[in-house]
Amino acid sequence: MNNKIGEAENWHFAFLDRQHAFNELMFKEPKPPKKPTNEHNPIVCDNTPTPQKRVQEFEVMEDEENLGMSLDLLDRLL
Repeated sequence: MNNKIGEAENWHFAFLDRQHAFNELMFKEPKPPKKPTNEHNPIVCDNTPTPQKRVQEFEVMEDEENLGMSLDLLDRLL
């Protein structure tokens, strides 16, 4: 089992070397331009009330009549 410890250390050191090389390449890679921010134009709350939505009214239909028709149809299908 001791021989695997040396193997693991070698792998770890090789990995760290590759990671260091990768980090150097990424540092040289050009960075994409930053997106514009809203820092120069802050949002100010002026205490304007939030507009209220209209309440939509629904017409209530006679449920008993529709229910009776759907039950008749169900009876015919069965």
